[in-house]
Amino acid sequence: MAKKRPAQARRQTPQRRTRPSAAARPVNQKAIEEEVEARRTEAVAAAGGEESLPAPAEPPAGGVDDKAVAARWQEAAEAVALFTQAAERVTETRQALDRQTEEVAERLAALDEDARDLKARRDLVQKRSGELDEREERLIDEERKLVAARERAKETALAEARKALEGTRREVEARQRELAEEHARTRAALGAELEAQRRELAERTERLTEERARLRAFEVELNARDEDLTDARALLSERVEHAVAAAVERAELRSRELEQRCRALQDHAADMEKERDERNRVDRAFGHRSPDEVLKELQELRAQNAELRLQRQVPEDVMERLARLQEAERGWREERAVLIADNERLQRQLTGHQITALELERLKVTKEAMEASVDAYRVRVQELHQDIQSLTARKEGESPFPECHAMDTRYNEKRDDLLGRVPPLDNFVYWLRNFVAQQYRMFYAEEDLVLFLGGLAASRLHLLQGISGIGKTQLPIVFAKALQAETALVPVSADWRTPQDLVGYFNAFERRFYESPFTQALYQAGSPAHADRPFFVVLDEMNLSHPEQYFSEVLYQIGQTRKPNGTPPSLELMTTEVRPAPRGLVDGRKLVIPPNVWFVGTANHDETTVAFADKTYDRSHVLELPARPRTFEPEPVPPLPAPLALGALEAAFERARRTHAEAARSVSAFLDGELRDRLFRDFRIASGSRTAKYLEAFVPVVCAAGGSQGLAADHAFATRVLRKLRGRFEIPFDLIQALRDDLTGLWKPFGTVPSRSLERLDEEIHLRRGV
Repeated sequence: MAKKRPAQARRQTPQRRTRPSAAARPVNQKAIEEEVEARRTEAVAAAGGEESLPAPAEPPAGGVDDKAVAARWQEAAEAVALFTQAAERVTETRQALDRQTEEVAERLAALDEDARDLKARRDLVQKRSGELDEREERLIDEERKLVAARERAKETALAEARKALEGTRREVEARQRELAEEHARTRAALGAELEAQRRELAERTERLTEERARLRAFEVELNARDEDLTDARALLSERVEHAVAAAVERAELRSRELEQRCRALQDHAADMEKERDERNRVDRAFGHRSPDEVLKELQELRAQNAELRLQRQVPEDVMERLARLQEAERGWREERAVLIADNERLQRQLTGHQITALELERLKVTKEAMEASVDAYRVRVQELHQDIQSLTARKEGESPFPECHAMDTRYNEKRDDLLGRVPPLDNFVYWLRNFVAQQYRMFYAEEDLVLFLGGLAASRLHLLQGISGIGKTQLPIVFAKALQAETALVPVSADWRTPQDLVGYFNAFERRFYESPFTQALYQAGSPAHADRPFFVVLDEMNLSHPEQYFSEVLYQIGQTRKPNGTPPSLELMTTEVRPAPRGLVDGRKLVIPPNVWFVGTANHDETTVAFADKTYDRSHVLELPARPRTFEPEPVPPLPAPLALGALEAAFERARRTHAEAARSVSAFLDGELRDRLFRDFRIASGSRTAKYLEAFVPVVCAAGGSQGLAADHAFATRVLRKLRGRFEIPFDLIQALRDDLTGLWKPFGTVPSRSLERLDEEIHLRRGV
């Protein structure tokens, strides 16, 4: 039986007392040792226990059954093998536990080191924290001192500033008194100067009127020239074709001439080749020697010949032969010099002929390319001629105004069910306000509808102003819907510059006039189906571009009800008549402005828009809608039983004009009296005949629609007189303030407060204060 292993032999790892680190959790050494011992015990128990494993006994000597002994021996051997395996496992487990114990000890040592480092850092942080607290206290004390010093300096600076401001105020007051005196003197001088400028302006206006007439005549002449240029362009195109054909023929003649010259030069070059061969033959006969060598040899022969003559008498035949040879030599020399010169000349000619041949080749290629281009141009010209002929044939029976021509059929029926009478205008305004709110949820003040109705009687052009989203564009639209009339919305573009941008243009090639929405609206308004009803053309965002440019012809025409020859105002669309023209065009080229049309332009005033000119304001009725329309619960009202006739509306305006003519004269006299003199004296503002005509039609309708003389006078004064103060910053502030202070008292005869005029003056005062 194996002995029990003593407990003292067990390997123990002593515990080390360390303070837990702040960066790691505390390690329990005793718990680790207990866990190691438990694992060892479990391993021994798995093997059956140390005491339960007996050592194998010696086999008995005898007297025992061999089979039983063998079986017991086999069991004992197996038990020993199991014990051996269990012991090995226990040993391995103990070794693993020893390694883990060593690793734990190393980790404990590292944790102790970390704890010491953390303690040192904590001490350093506590030390620095104390230093920072001390520095913060010092800084707080210094800040308190600086604040106290700053307050003292501020009080001192404020006292000095007050003293300086008081002195400056006294200087400014003195300067203001000086400026007031100087202004009085300057105003007197400027009065005379402005009067002279006014006379000069009147003269310039007359000259501009004459110049405008000349420009119109010049425009007609330019249009005629444009047509002449079109014809000239066609003629020039034909001439270019003829010129190209003639150039091609000349190039062919030149090419043939050059080819003949080339053949002649080639023949001449062949002759020169023969001459050069002959010269080479002669040169070979002289042994390819140079003329100097031949001359030297000839001289030597002559010397020898002379010596021989002295020595003996030379036969005469030899002398003659020698003379012939000498003569032949001179001839050969001369011929050789001529041949050399000819050779050089022929070489130059040959080089020139080679260059000419190259040029001929290039000309031949160019000629072929030109012939191909000419053929292509001829084919293209024929195609264009065919296209023009087909377009002309197709357009011959079509109208150049397809949309207007279609309206001749679409709006040819005249309506007979129109409403022939308008109720009293004050009842009409009450019905209109409630009907619009009831049907379209658009809310307008009663005063605004009264002024809008009065504007319809006074002007064909309305300008609705105000911020975005308050119903400027919808006002004429819902007004027309309530009357069962028609409207046309024309959005204005910022790039419009000429009347063609508004009315459209004629394309001579397609023989078609591109009818703009504005042109179609005017033509529709004059058709039989709409001529007896009001028609509203709404120019949305009218001041995105200058109306004085694209709307100039309309501005001129709407100022006239009839021309001197009795014809209605019209817009000239083209300079010549085209056929077949729509029935509504005058002379096949002029578009009539129907008397049932009102032009309503909406306007915002921001950085994307332009300002209206005075002449536009003078020809229009201006209405500025409030920024916040007040809502209300509308009374239920029925719609009109039939569309309202234009004659009924004009008859209501005429009745109001007769009934309230005295009110119009009263307002006109008020604005033309002392107030007018003051405006001219202080602001150099005057009103012309257009204002008097405007008041004659505007005031009666306002009074008949439920308004008052004070409301009509207030609106006319604010929109047609005080509007001219905008932008005139040279006008002294005190004059505007004085007018504002006196205006309420001036309005006492009417029994109302001029709220619109006061608001306009307050805007001018605010602008000057801001400046």
